Amino acid sequence: MNFRLLRLSLLGLSIGIGLIGLGAYYIKNQAIHFNQDSDRHLPNLGGPFTLVDQFGKTRTEQDFRGKYMLVYFGYTFCPDVCPLGLRNLSSALATLGRDLDQVAPIFITIDPERDTVESLQSYASTIHSSFVMLTGTQRELDPVLKSYNVYAVKAKPDGTMADYLMDHSSLIYLMDRNGTLVDFFPHTASPKEIADKIHKHLMQEIQKS
Repeated sequence: MNFRLLRLSLLGLSIGIGLIGLGAYYIKNQAIHFNQDSDRHLPNLGGPFTLVDQFGKTRTEQDFRGKYMLVYFGYTFCPDVCPLGLRNLSSALATLGRDLDQVAPIFITIDPERDTVESLQSYASTIHSSFVMLTGTQRELDPVLKSYNVYAVKAKPDGTMADYLMDHSSLIYLMDRNGTLVDFFPHTASPKEIADKIHKHLMQEIQKS
């Protein structure tokens, strides 16, 4: 093989790898690139689910109708992103006062293989007591992840599946009393930002009534 052909081959390989990487980046980030203008045109996310909570009780989206749902997707083995998001959420919930009764915070696992009912119950003791922790089979969870446009795949940093991590999008979804998306936050949103947005939507509801 001459040098010119070798250079062309290497160039083609580099472009191919770059396109694969770009595609993966797009897939991972399309879940979080919502319109963030002041007049948000929010996507139609959310939908029905039938899962099991941390006490082994079957729960559906209908159980939370009449309340604002704060929905977060994550996993209990998450080393950094999920703990931060849940800590911010828990702190926000602690400041809501009487408005807390109007909100249902929901954690839905992206790692059903390890997030059993027992592990969710144990993890629930580390966050706000009002959280409903949900798990199910992968087959039950897949349509839920899809309905919220959640990105979640296993990551193998050491090339094995022994102690895998999950590479995932990390948004907090605020759904109204009918299950319609009305706002969202990154997991890095401060407790005040989250609480203020919840109060804002509750006040808008009162003003419209």
